[in-house]
Amino acid sequence: MNLQQLKRPFERYRRWARRTPAFRPLSEEQHQCQCCGHRYQGNYCPRCSQKAGRWRMTWSNVAKGVMDVWGLGSRTMPFSIWQLLCRPGYFIGDYISGKRQLCFPPVKMLFIITFIYANIYYWFFPEVLSLPLEEQGITGYKLWIREHYGLAMLVMSALAIVPTWVIFRNSPRNSHHTIPEGFFIQVLLQTLTIVVSLLTIPLDFTQSLFSTAVYDLIIMAYYFISYKQLFGYGIWGTLWRQGLVSICIILSFMLLIWLFFPTMIDSIIEALDIVGYYTEYIL
Repeated sequence: MNLQQLKRPFERYRRWARRTPAFRPLSEEQHQCQCCGHRYQGNYCPRCSQKAGRWRMTWSNVAKGVMDVWGLGSRTMPFSIWQLLCRPGYFIGDYISGKRQLCFPPVKMLFIITFIYANIYYWFFPEVLSLPLEEQGITGYKLWIREHYGLAMLVMSALAIVPTWVIFRNSPRNSHHTIPEGFFIQVLLQTLTIVVSLLTIPLDFTQSLFSTAVYDLIIMAYYFISYKQLFGYGIWGTLWRQGLVSICIILSFMLLIWLFFPTMIDSIIEALDIVGYYTEYIL
C-alpha cells in the first residue's frame, strides 16, 4: 500500500467533514394540514408547524414523546453529539455562523450530558461515590466542583472565552468571532470534553497514570482538531495558539482559586495540585 492509497480515506473524511449536513428538499405536493386545515406546499404547515401528511401513531412517536420530557424531540442531541465527535470544529463553525437548527441548544446539552455523566459514573463507581466527599479527600474547590458540576463546566468554559477571542481573532476561518460566539464555542467544547469522558469511563477502572495520560492525550487531540477545523490555521499555527490559550486558562483558574479558596494556594505543592487537576479534567 503506497502513500497515495493511505491518503485517500483521509481526503474522503476531509471532504465529508467540510460539508454542512443537508436538509431534505421541500415537497412540491399540496397538503391540507390535519391540525388547522390550512392548505400549503412544503414539509411543514406554516400556520401551526405540524409535519405534512397524516401519520398513525408508531413506536417512534412513543420514543419522541419520552424524549420531549427532556427537550430532545427536535434538533436531536444524538445527532449533535455525533457531529461534535466526527467534525467538531466544522460543526461549531456551522453553529456560530447562523445554522442554529443543526444543533441541539448548547447550554441545555451541556447540562444534560453532565447529568448523564454524573449518573453513569455513579453506576460504575458506587463504592467510591457512596462515601462522603470529605472521606474521599475532596475538599475546597474540588468539593465545590463536585457539588456544582454543571455550573463548574460553564465557569471553566468562560475562562477560555477571552484568550481564544484574542489569540484566534485574525484566523483564516471564522475570523473576528464575537465574545458571545466565543461563549458558545467553549460550551460546545466542554460538551465534547464530557462526552469523551463518558466514552473513556472504562479507563477509570485501571486507576493508573497511563490511563490518565491516554485520556489527556485524547482530549488535547480533540481540542487541537476543533481549533484547527474552526479557525483554519496550519498544524504549528494551531499548536502554539492552543498552548497559549491553555496557559492563560491555567493562570486564570489559579487566580480564581486564590480569590475564593485562598488557603488552597499557600504553597507551590497546592499550586501544582491545581494545575494537575485542571490538566486532568479540562485540557
